[in-house]
Amino acid sequence: MNWQTFKSLHELYVEGKTRYRSSLDKEPVFKYYAAQAKELLITKNEILVRNKASFEKSYSSRYLDKYNICKKLLDDIGENTPQCRFEDTDILCLHEMKEQMETGLLQEIRQQIIDSNETRRGVSNMFFKHEKHLDTSEALERAVKTILQIEAFADTRDHQYLYVLQCLHPKAIVLCENLYFLKMPEKARNNKLELWYAGGRNVEKLKYSNHRNLPIYYICDWDHDGLDIYKSVKEKLPQIQLLTPNGAGRSILLTEHRSLWRYPDSPELLSGLEADLLTTGQQQLIQTLITEDKWIVEESNDLMVLLQS
Repeated sequence: MNWQTFKSLHELYVEGKTRYRSSLDKEPVFKYYAAQAKELLITKNEILVRNKASFEKSYSSRYLDKYNICKKLLDDIGENTPQCRFEDTDILCLHEMKEQMETGLLQEIRQQIIDSNETRRGVSNMFFKHEKHLDTSEALERAVKTILQIEAFADTRDHQYLYVLQCLHPKAIVLCENLYFLKMPEKARNNKLELWYAGGRNVEKLKYSNHRNLPIYYICDWDHDGLDIYKSVKEKLPQIQLLTPNGAGRSILLTEHRSLWRYPDSPELLSGLEADLLTTGQQQLIQTLITEDKWIVEESNDLMVLLQS
């Protein structure tokens, strides 16, 4: 839900009522509380709480902590305005980004963004759902710049720079589909790992990279897109090996994930992926994920255990 909806929901918690707006009729959270839970009474001008004690219990357990986190973040960066329409998921992403800046985890990545004159879409691909996410909101882009303390992103669409978390005397290289593991530099360095991030499908630059004859692996979301990217990666780096995940599968439906498996009624088709690039065990895992309509998030893996095995 967007921030204005969240504020209306919180006002119900605090005041027991909020001003009716037709846009709230389309919000799933209000539909749930009004129709399914029967907690709300909707009139022409107001929305009223029927049973304050029951609603307070439900709201406080589901939303109160999230609201407080979102409000503090928006207050801190000066974006808590009547015009703010950020989605709660984006605000929480900004909150995580701000925490990681304050603890120093993003300092190296921030410097690389500056040094490489990174594009808006490149930054969007690092922190949000897809590369075009920041294109839709100047305010959200402004918030990201505020938190990263960067004045401007390049406007060109090509993402040409490879992000590298270096270490002394690396034993292996891991190319990551997402940025997650690069935010934990000490863990990678303590295990003699060099981590690369190319930016999702932006793998053309890999043909210019030098892996120095080190073993090189690919870790990704195990969904159609993540594994489809592996084919392009393999064309640029034939020696790279795909890591089989040890993370748990998550429901595509419940997580509202956008990368859907192809041919769900025929798991043996492996979603159209090339079987020759996959081991027998990897093919079996993909078939299981397709059958159960699940995916495995890259960051749910224990990378060090994967490499040891």
